[in-house]
Amino acid sequence: MAALTEATPRRTHGVYSWIQNYRVANGVTVYAGAFTGLPGANALTSNRGYLILWQDQSTIIWTGMAIGQSATNSLSTSNAVVGDTSASPVPEVSVECGPIVLEQASVTGVSAQTDVGRTAVYATNDNDMTTTSSTYANAIGHVLYWHSGTTADVFIFGFQTQLGSLL
Repeated sequence: MAALTEATPRRTHGVYSWIQNYRVANGVTVYAGAFTGLPGANALTSNRGYLILWQDQSTIIWTGMAIGQSATNSLSTSNAVVGDTSASPVPEVSVECGPIVLEQASVTGVSAQTDVGRTAVYATNDNDMTTTSSTYANAIGHVLYWHSGTTADVFIFGFQTQLGSLL
């Protein structure tokens, strides 16, 4: 799989909703359904303070999944927000920061019922999930229900859990 190139509807349930708007880093295109983060203390310093697409970087802080337009910015017809830090107002995107269950998600490496409850899930970019331990970033969730092959329901940790793991 690859990074998102369009808005991706994701089946979800059990959302403990915590929606937060974030200003988007300059030149970054965020599609609805994208996994997102904030640069931490020692990485991606030119984007610090602005939302970026999730990537395997040290100290990146998981924020959640982009869900749509913010109050100050409407999405284009492609359901995307492109960051422009010199604009007024700076484009923003709304992110679901609460815990969420992604239903029937594609997860590389999940292969059996025995993955349920014990297998951590990592995101390699703004779209792809794997059970292979990340080089830098923390796990974003755990396998909650195994369907078949590489398909599982994934319990995604919320922003607060991720932030706590960095402290």
